[in-house]
Amino acid sequence: TDGGGWVLVGRGRDGWRWDGDAQGTPAQIAKAPTGPSAFAPKKLSTATVDALLGGKRVDALTDGIRLRRAANADGTSWQDVRLRIRSLASWSWAFGAGHPLTSASFDGTSFSGATSRDAGTTSTTSANRLRRVWTYESQANGWVRGFNHGQAVAGSTGSSSYLYATGSGYATPFTQVFVRPRLRQSDLSFATVPDTGTGAVTALPVARSGSLAQPWGVTGTGSGGAGELGTEVQAFAQVGNTMYVGGNFTTVRNQSGSQSVKQSYLAAFDATTGEWISSFRPSLDRQVRALAALPDGRLAVGGDFTSVNGVLRRSVAVFTTSGALDRTWTAGVVRRTGDEKASVRAMDVAGGRLYLGGRFTHVVRGSASSAMPYVARIKLSTGSGDGAWKPRINGTVADLDVAADGKRVYLAGYMTKAAGRTVRKGLALSTASGAGIASPAWKPRYSTTGTATYQQAVRQVGSRVWLGGSQHSMFAYDASTLALKAAHLTRAGGDLQAIGDNGRIVYGGCHCGDWSYTGATSYDTLKVGSTSVAWKQAGKISLLGAWENATGAFVTTFAPQWKSRGGFGVWAVTVAKDGTLWAGGSIQTSVKDGGGNQFSGGFARF
Repeated sequence: TDGGGWVLVGRGRDGWRWDGDAQGTPAQIAKAPTGPSAFAPKKLSTATVDALLGGKRVDALTDGIRLRRAANADGTSWQDVRLRIRSLASWSWAFGAGHPLTSASFDGTSFSGATSRDAGTTSTTSANRLRRVWTYESQANGWVRGFNHGQAVAGSTGSSSYLYATGSGYATPFTQVFVRPRLRQSDLSFATVPDTGTGAVTALPVARSGSLAQPWGVTGTGSGGAGELGTEVQAFAQVGNTMYVGGNFTTVRNQSGSQSVKQSYLAAFDATTGEWISSFRPSLDRQVRALAALPDGRLAVGGDFTSVNGVLRRSVAVFTTSGALDRTWTAGVVRRTGDEKASVRAMDVAGGRLYLGGRFTHVVRGSASSAMPYVARIKLSTGSGDGAWKPRINGTVADLDVAADGKRVYLAGYMTKAAGRTVRKGLALSTASGAGIASPAWKPRYSTTGTATYQQAVRQVGSRVWLGGSQHSMFAYDASTLALKAAHLTRAGGDLQAIGDNGRIVYGGCHCGDWSYTGATSYDTLKVGSTSVAWKQAGKISLLGAWENATGAFVTTFAPQWKSRGGFGVWAVTVAKDGTLWAGGSIQTSVKDGGGNQFSGGFARF
């Protein structure tokens, strides 16, 4: 075609994955480029396609992207579609995100539609029938992922049909995806590889998209209700080789369902194998929302509870290294205004102190009481509240993280005042006595001009501070200047809810299931196909995304496939000492590494 040089980078009918990971192998694509044996989609990874382009931008491709689509059910008629991307630096399989186009043609005939959505993106191109390409998922065709035709094009679910359809229209055709790199030998330079080999290249330590085998999980919802603030798993903490899991669950059960044991709100699992540790059987009356490993091997627990093992514990409890309730620890929190229901939603440990964030007004120990609304710290040596550190904030703390140097504590939540000054729901406080606002003052950027500006997750990772929250923002700030360095928004949903890391990769949990847009800072004005593109790159995200900390870039190769009760997504993220990623929330099932679904009660491991 046109002199050759086209490279087949993917082919298939229904069931494409829009993440950046490879789907199958290059050998499978080459062995079966067409025909019914090629209907199961196979595609190259984004890294491989970028390498084929020789480092050149996708929007610089002279010939654009070529789709060769079946035009009838028996595969004897074909259509040639050309898409030229307006602005895209590197390859992305996230066609449904709507990369804007400069032009499109069907069998050589250019098309220009009336609106940007009808004509101008990889999400929807052209009008109807055979002159339409739409790649977003829709109920109209049974949520089938592919390079779909218009409403009037019929198909079937037959194994030999080149047009797949679960209904009367919107057929998904067998499609081949080509690019045509124009690389000349004279433009390329290849260094001689010495006999000893090239120098080592350290790969990004990002988790695989398929989940690990999971022998046990948690199920059921308890005192926290069945909404998004009552997900089955809300916190992790590792002590030794034990991973503690806290949340709103009521039961632990094994993979097959043959064993199901009543165990509410807090359970322990082997950090290596995922096996349930049945000897740890605490009894709490309400849900757990925060966990922290103490320096001496004890476990601190925070939440909505008032009783642990039949003993009064007001939203805070500590367990000994043997798994018993620490009877010497009596400090807790209460709420003496409003509905008087206290809750600890966040914990961190630094400098011999346990930091608490949540919804409370006072720290209590025995009969002693001290007003410390929403955020406080307790001296581990005495178990008493630190009265010299009172930030005086006015709103619930959803998350907190003490800086690596111990000089600041970062807060995310609903606060608008601190120490008598106006703040923006993301706050950096000094850990010195007095708890003043740290300098320079942090002024996080809101992703909306509306009222939904709350922030839900914060974490310092090296030289970056990551803040996630409402209207679907995941922003990174310079840890020294607190200036915005990287911005990402998810669309069409949803809020960022938890952050974890392994030093080089930052993971963000959310109730999102569509796309992550790099460079976007305003959800209100985030559009696809607009004349002015307010974002640089788009990638597929599903409940949990990965970002490279140093560059702030979205890592497209990590895109787990799983199901979440209510779509509430991931509310807890941690990386175990062995590098395994644990992610929890209202997770129900996940696709395993190597394929196939499995029960993933409350959490999954990668």
